[in-house]
Amino acid sequence: MTQQHQTSVLKMQQRLLKLLFWIVLFVNYTRGFRCDRKPFGTTSVASAPDGRFKLQVVGTDNTYVPNQSYTVQITEKDGESQFIGFMISAEGDLKPDPRSPRRSVAQFPGVLSPADPMSAKFTDRCLGSVEQASNLPKSLVEIRWASPPAGSGCVTLRAMVAENEDTWYIDGAPLSRRLCEDLRQPDDAAPQINENCEVCGEAKYEVEFTGMWSRNTHPQQYPENDWTPQYSDLVGASHGTQYILWAPGSLVSEGFRDLVEHANSSKLEGEIVEKIGDDVRTLIKSKGLSYPKMNNPTHAIFRTDKNHHLVTVAVGIVPSPDWFLGVTRFDLCQEDSTWLKDRELYLFPWDAGTDNGVSYESPKSLTFPQGAVSRVDMNSYDRNSPFYQIDIKDLHPFGKLRLRLIRTYHDECESSTEEGDTSTEESGKEETAAEPEEPSRYQNGDHVEGEQPIVEDPEVSKDCPMTKWQDWSECNGRCVNGVVRGYRWKERYHLVDGVPVEKYNVGDSWRTPRKEVPQKCKDENPDFEQEECEDTCDEKPKEEQMPTVGRQVMTRIVPGNTWSKKRDLTVRH
Repeated sequence: MTQQHQTSVLKMQQRLLKLLFWIVLFVNYTRGFRCDRKPFGTTSVASAPDGRFKLQVVGTDNTYVPNQSYTVQITEKDGESQFIGFMISAEGDLKPDPRSPRRSVAQFPGVLSPADPMSAKFTDRCLGSVEQASNLPKSLVEIRWASPPAGSGCVTLRAMVAENEDTWYIDGAPLSRRLCEDLRQPDDAAPQINENCEVCGEAKYEVEFTGMWSRNTHPQQYPENDWTPQYSDLVGASHGTQYILWAPGSLVSEGFRDLVEHANSSKLEGEIVEKIGDDVRTLIKSKGLSYPKMNNPTHAIFRTDKNHHLVTVAVGIVPSPDWFLGVTRFDLCQEDSTWLKDRELYLFPWDAGTDNGVSYESPKSLTFPQGAVSRVDMNSYDRNSPFYQIDIKDLHPFGKLRLRLIRTYHDECESSTEEGDTSTEESGKEETAAEPEEPSRYQNGDHVEGEQPIVEDPEVSKDCPMTKWQDWSECNGRCVNGVVRGYRWKERYHLVDGVPVEKYNVGDSWRTPRKEVPQKCKDENPDFEQEECEDTCDEKPKEEQMPTVGRQVMTRIVPGNTWSKKRDLTVRH
């Protein structure tokens, strides 16, 4: 064979080897992460796992919460076995490559890292894997796993355990854990929006905020002076689907920044008022809470309708860098186009993305450029953080929000029913009677059956006429030992041209033009009052006292259910 021919053959072999290399690389790329996980220097093959060693993820079942830190352990199960070597690797599930549908790529599996550099280290044999730092016998090893972000699918954690140089085990049920993303969300995460809300008429709601932040429930880094902590005013809006006051992943306005950093709500209120009539229906506002009434409820009333069936509110936490509580774009129009009756939501801190502080009383540190709204950094490794190594699933809520339907205002669509159907309401729904057919009934002494007649209050100035106060509502609260303690309210209405504004939905063209109440009259004559009350009540069975709209059974939150089904939220003092 000539030298030229030998050179040609050698080049051909090199091309084949290079091609083989790229084929192997492509296969590994498409099949997911693979590497050599044999113990150093071993010449034996792996033995079948016998159950004496187990891989486990502390504090979870078969799910993980995105962007959380977990402790991963290899431990013995018989009380005496030990091992000298190990390796733990993480693999993401495969998904189609968006650039080439015929190929598959592995999703990001999160980050493994040593918990103790004396027992574990990163390995240079397998990307992102962790192995033993020494060959000393051990019965337990721990490493950290930072779970991947939302939308990463399932992750498989795999372990190799070397009992000695010749006996080692790999994978199998005891040494593998497959965890899929926990799609359940906290109560204050917004549910899916009903884009096809066909509810009739309008509704009046009460929003009640109750603080649950205290030294007993959140002792870590709690401010030293008990009179320092407080909540800002609750501010929000009822609005349509195009309006965003705040939302995860978005930037907040200057007014919102003033609320969360300085507990000043005036600019934010002005920003909301400017949008009234442009996808905003009502400005929501209630008084802030401070020592010694931090845990008292505060209330506000707002209106909703078919086009403005979402509600967003926020409450600043003081002191804090830029932390707040609230719900965003929460839909009050249910899938069957009826108004939500009652809901309690437990609230956890959000970060407005405007300040870099890590503790309640951190000095001001401007975030530049401004960040997006996100959860406060849970499971922080900063010892100055009140959330140092705390998982949100184990965190006591900072507040509770209750949304309660007070009454509904029917519209003409209530009369459009299918032939043979004589009722437009399901049994058990307590709503007001249908509206009168003739608009003239708004301007005389007639009234809807079951309601009090409209009577003008002679003690109010003729320049700002109003109806007389309606009767007090029943005392609303929980019945305990035959006594109910809570709140009752009463209301009255401004009169414009004899029409009780907001008593009926008078804005429809087939009735009367929309009536505007002068601001002076609104300031001088309130139309809503409430007070604390106490009354006797009949004891109800426990199951009746805990209705399905309460703590345990919540509406569906996309794409799963809420954590509250499995979290014990009882306050422990």
